[in-house]
Amino acid sequence: MSNFQIKAGYIPFDVNFITYDQNGFVTSNCNSITFINYGTNQVTIESVVLQQNQSLAIDGNTGEIINKQFLATFSGAGTNNLVTIKKNYL
Repeated sequence: MSNFQIKAGYIPFDVNFITYDQNGFVTSNCNSITFINYGTNQVTIESVVLQQNQSLAIDGNTGEIINKQFLATFSGAGTNNLVTIKKNYL
């Protein structure tokens, strides 16, 4: 009889928090990304408008990677503060 073992596999990952305050591209290259608008100005991620304290989450399935540059643009005379949270596999 063969020695057959099943082990639960874990995929190690890291979480990165990055703040943006100018118009530009946000590179993903991660499994999931969340955009949170903490500024007083609205911010548009591609065509999705986020008002103050609104968020947008994009999640991939296990093992998937999002390879996209998201365009973030601010509008208004207040403060710009976009926080991204990225889940990256190690």
